[in-house]
Amino acid sequence: MGNNIFLPAGQFNSKTEDPGLQWALNPGNFTLPAANTLGIGNTPPELFYGPGVFNLDLSLAKDFRVAEHKSLEFRVETFNTLNHFNPSNPNTSLSYNFATGAQTNANFGTITSAQVQSRHSVMSLRFRF
Repeated sequence: MGNNIFLPAGQFNSKTEDPGLQWALNPGNFTLPAANTLGIGNTPPELFYGPGVFNLDLSLAKDFRVAEHKSLEFRVETFNTLNHFNPSNPNTSLSYNFATGAQTNANFGTITSAQVQSRHSVMSLRFRF
């Protein structure tokens, strides 16, 4: 591992990378350890933490009394109400061609999925007697 593991500001690993993310891994900064180090590099096991999660779920309910012991409940529940994108952790799998020392994982440092699915809602109607 070299000095700066992140790409300079404004550079991304791919054209589809989200510009709102403030970090992107620099694949050229990770190289094979020298032969005299017995394969032990200097990259710590917990290099950094991935992005956090912001999720808001809401529920609204209303009871309507139909008779003395009968009621009708209407309920609406939404999950990920604000439809906020929560990126998953970046791909941190390094794979090398040991003959050339080149890093061969094209997805290294890129985010390819989301942690929380997109917004969805559920409506229900319950009759109690």
